[in-house]
Amino acid sequence: MPQPSPGPNFPSRMPTPKPGQLHVYDANGKIMRTVSFGQRTDPGYFKKLITQIRAHNQPIQMGLAVSGFGLAGVALLSASVVNLGNPFLFYDRRETWKEMHDTLKGSAWDVWITFFHEVSPNWKGHAVDTLQQYLRFKLIGMFDQLGAVAKDMSGTMHNQYKEVLGYDMSAAALWAMSAPVFTALTKMSAHPVGRVALMAQAGVFLTAAGNLLKQFADVYNKYESDLNDLQLKINDLEGLFYKMGNPALGTRDLHFDQSVSEVENWRPATAEGAK
Repeated sequence: MPQPSPGPNFPSRMPTPKPGQLHVYDANGKIMRTVSFGQRTDPGYFKKLITQIRAHNQPIQMGLAVSGFGLAGVALLSASVVNLGNPFLFYDRRETWKEMHDTLKGSAWDVWITFFHEVSPNWKGHAVDTLQQYLRFKLIGMFDQLGAVAKDMSGTMHNQYKEVLGYDMSAAALWAMSAPVFTALTKMSAHPVGRVALMAQAGVFLTAAGNLLKQFADVYNKYESDLNDLQLKINDLEGLFYKMGNPALGTRDLHFDQSVSEVENWRPATAEGAK
């Protein structure tokens, strides 16, 4: 009596692809091929930004200390600097997801072309109709869902790239404009008028730095929500492909009998197929 076929023998720990690569597995958990994506070079914008911020930081810290806003001012200053980010990281991920989207669309077309060039001219009757329905309503639908997630993720990465770049530019502009003013007013702080002007400048600067932190918080909360929604979509897709939605457990086992692969055991599904 035929024994049920064992499920796919996925390794307990799948090999981790290198950056810019994606492993494509077969039904038994073996790597069929590795798709490589473009490797982009960091233009060094973020390092230049940090260098510029550090150059302007000292006169601002000195001015805040002399004006009497030392501890609170430096704490707010540090928080604003810590939230600076490298927009290239999001640009790189945006491009990678775009390339994954292109690969998925190309793979879907490969399936259709294979069907119409190799299967449709040779298969007859109910068999070809059943396969076509499976491809149209099941397999291509999965490709479409994967493509939708890749498209949404690329869009999210693009928006984060813009938001991080905007925050960086706002901080850089604030530091560049404030440092010379603090330098000049700190030198005049021995005079009462100069000290009042320095305190006023410190208040203006700290208000702007506080607005920067609010801007960061708004961006963080918005994209945390967007990424959470995308994670839920990915969970749905993993549930379609993997046991318990967990890739480490392997692909879904349909519990087919081993004899399903033996052509002599096949029977026509319709009278047409028996002819």
